[in-house]
Amino acid sequence: MSHEKSTERVKVRLKVGAYEVEIEAGLDQIEEGVRRVVEALGGARAEGLEEREERERPKPITCRQVVERLLAEGFFSEPRTLSDVTREVARRGYGFDSTAVGHVLLDLVREERLARGGAPRRYVYFAPSRGQPADVTASTSRQASRQESEARPP
Repeated sequence: MSHEKSTERVKVRLKVGAYEVEIEAGLDQIEEGVRRVVEALGGARAEGLEEREERERPKPITCRQVVERLLAEGFFSEPRTLSDVTREVARRGYGFDSTAVGHVLLDLVREERLARGGAPRRYVYFAPSRGQPADVTASTSRQASRQESEARPP
């Protein structure tokens, strides 16, 4: 067998990311050529990807921002339980636990951006209508206390 250098020429076309390169070399040089091109373009591609990923990476979103988005989209047009809201938040791909969601709901009730009704541990949250107190439960119990005291004989 002879170990002569091959005079046969080979063309190889490579596509690395957005780059396409054609290499023509002797059969004995093609492997080295491909390796060099891949290294060079791989580095350029990685740098480009990092820059693009930095631009495209969404900013961190808080639990409050997610719940406020639900409010803006009309999710609370119907009464929703804490578990309903937590499930919807999870369905949208966020991993906030029910405690975090509950705190946000309570803050929104205090700010009168949401209303709540029902009993403790069974509250429902909904978009308030005009003139309606944010915490329907507290308002209802105050009204009931007032009516009882007015109904008692002196």
